[in-house]
Amino acid sequence: MLRLADLLAEEPFGLELLSGGPEAAAREVRGAHAVEVDAPARWLGRDWIMLTTGVRLRGNAEAQRELVPQLEEGGASALGFGVGLGFKRVPPALVEAAREHSFPVFAVPYETPFREIIHFVDGAVTSGDEQVFRRLTALQRYLVDALRTPQPERAMVDRLSGFLDASVLLVDREGRPEIVAGKPPVDDLIEEVCAQPPGLLELEVDGWYAVATPIGQTARRLILASPRSGFIAKLAKPAAEATAPLLAAMARLSDVLRDQEHAVKGALLEEALEAVEARDPLPVAARAAAFGLDFSTPARMVVVHSPLDLASVRRELVARLERARIPHLAQERDGALTALVQGPVEEVIEGLSDVAIGIGRPVTALVDAHHSLRDAELAVRRGARVTRFEDFDLATFMVSEIPPERLDAKVEEILSVLRAHPPLHEALSAYFEHDLDIAATAAALHMHRNSLRYRLARAEQELGRSLKQPSTIAAVHIALVAQSAPSTLDGGRLPARAARP
Repeated sequence: MLRLADLLAEEPFGLELLSGGPEAAAREVRGAHAVEVDAPARWLGRDWIMLTTGVRLRGNAEAQRELVPQLEEGGASALGFGVGLGFKRVPPALVEAAREHSFPVFAVPYETPFREIIHFVDGAVTSGDEQVFRRLTALQRYLVDALRTPQPERAMVDRLSGFLDASVLLVDREGRPEIVAGKPPVDDLIEEVCAQPPGLLELEVDGWYAVATPIGQTARRLILASPRSGFIAKLAKPAAEATAPLLAAMARLSDVLRDQEHAVKGALLEEALEAVEARDPLPVAARAAAFGLDFSTPARMVVVHSPLDLASVRRELVARLERARIPHLAQERDGALTALVQGPVEEVIEGLSDVAIGIGRPVTALVDAHHSLRDAELAVRRGARVTRFEDFDLATFMVSEIPPERLDAKVEEILSVLRAHPPLHEALSAYFEHDLDIAATAAALHMHRNSLRYRLARAEQELGRSLKQPSTIAAVHIALVAQSAPSTLDGGRLPARAARP
C-alpha cells in the first residue's frame, strides 16, 4: 500500500509538505491526476492526489480557500501544488484553509514534472496490486490443497488464519461458531455480523477489525479478524471472497457424500432386517461395524410415525444422531422412519414434536434387530408420543414375545369373525379401547348406548363367548393387540390393515 510518506520521501522530487498534521504521512494514495478545471473532485478517485499549477486560482483567494473542502469532501488524499509557473509559492489562503482542515498540501518545485509524480504513483500502486494478486493466487492454491486432508474445512480455516496472521471464524446457519482459529471475541463478532444483512462487511468490534462474507447461498458466514488497525487492506477482503466459494463448494460436496452415506446406511438396514434367515450374517454385520455399529453396547430399533413430512423428520433425527456421534442406520420404511441406534435414544428424541415413537428391546447382535423392530412397530401403534418395550403391558409383551407364526392361528380365530362383520369389529375395538366403558364407547362412536349394547351382544353370539368372562376379555384383548403387530402374513412389515386397538 502506497502512503503519502512514500511519495514525499522521494528526494529527487523535492516535495515539501505544508499542511496536514502528524497523520498526513499515513494517508493512502491510490492514484494521482493533474486537474486545472472547476469542480476538480469529480475527476479524482477516492484517495487520489490532485496535482495543479493553480491556473484558475490566480487572483481569487475565495476559490483558493474553497478548493480544500471540495477535495476533502470528495475523499482526495492530498493536493500537490506546482510552484514557479503561475505562483512563486503556494497561495497563503489555500495553505491556511488546508491547515484549518488538517488536509495535506505539498509544494511541487518547477523542476519536477507532474508526469513523473503520476508515473511513480502508478508504478507503486500497480506493483502493490501485483503483489496482492501473487499472494492471493498462492493462498488459493494453499487452500485448495486442504481438500487432501481428513478434515478439509478445519484445515482450510487453519491455513487461512496462518496465511493472513489473523483469526478466522466459520459460523453455522444458526449463528453458532463451527470452527474457530485464533482467539477473537467470538460472541461479539458473531452478534455484530449476524445483525447485518448478508454481504461483504467491514466492521470494528472491541478493538478488532474484521471482514465477513456469506458462504454461498446459505446463512453460514466466514469472518476474518485481527487487532491490527491496517488488517482490512487490499488482501483481507479478496481473501475472504476467494475462500467463501471454496467453502460453499466443499459444503455442497459434503452434502452429496452425506446423502450417499445415508442411502448406503438405509440399504444396509433394509438388508439386515430382511436377511434374518441368511446363512451367513457376518458380511452384513461387518459392513454395519464400518459405520460404528459394533454392538459393544446394546442397540435398539426405533420407529417414528409422523403426520408431517417424514423426510424432514428423518433429517432432524439423523442430524441429532450425527451431532451426538451415535452410531446408527436409518431408513424410511413402510410409511415410517425406522432406525437402529446404538446409544442413548432418549436424549436424541427429546423435543421431537408431532410424532409417535416406538422403541424396541435392546439387542447385542445385528441378527436380533428384527426382534427389536417388532417391538418398536408394536409400540408405535399404541399412539403415545413415546412407547418403550419396557412400557408394554402383559398382553402386548406376550404378542411381542410369541413368534408370529405361532400366534397367528389363534388370533385369526377371533379376528376372522370380526372382520366378517365390520360394525361389530368397530364396536368391539372401541369398547376395549375405552376400557369396557359403555358410556365412553357410545359417545366415541356417536351412537345410543342401547345400540352399542346390541352390537356387543351380536359380537358375543358370533364369537360364541361371553364378554363377561375373563378368558374372553383376555383373548379378545390379545387378538386386538396382535392385529396391529407385524405378522408373518405380511412379511414382518407394518400391516396395511388396522387402527391401533
